[in-house]
Amino acid sequence: MYGVLAPGPMLFVTGAFLIGGVLALLAGSIGAAIFLLVLGGIACVFLFEAAKRSPESALARRVTTAGGNIRGWGVFARESVLAWSGATREVARLKNEKRSLRREREQALRSLGDAAYREDELAMTGLRERLREIDGALAERERAEAASLEAARQHVSEEHAAARPTEQYSVDELTSGENR
Repeated sequence: MYGVLAPGPMLFVTGAFLIGGVLALLAGSIGAAIFLLVLGGIACVFLFEAAKRSPESALARRVTTAGGNIRGWGVFARESVLAWSGATREVARLKNEKRSLRREREQALRSLGDAAYREDELAMTGLRERLREIDGALAERERAEAASLEAARQHVSEEHAAARPTEQYSVDELTSGENR
């Protein structure tokens, strides 16, 4: 097509802009680094478009494959960060609730000791029941904390499986049962 660069020159231009951006960043020129990295990003878009237009080229196939891999790992990284940050917030909230429940439990224990010293059976019965409720709430918070962390682990594991490259099998491998 007229006016469209081939994947080879676009790869060179993209690489030059990105390397120039990194070098400018290392040299301490933030403005130049941002400018060159933005140009590198724009050139990267043109590189992928050029690769789509000439699928017969080996370089174009590699660029397209690399783009898919980068996209997959980018989604994996984003989902991992979201899962772990959500789990971290939930765990922090549960820890605060447990801290409050422990303070309430300590106060109830002191009150129970005072009621036992005064031999107040009615107060002792109520305080024992409240301690059981607090202990149950603490155990519930522990289970919720573990469930939140496990859900994050499971989500990251699923996203990791999705980000890995697809394995290819030949028809012979599939019919003979030799697949991995």
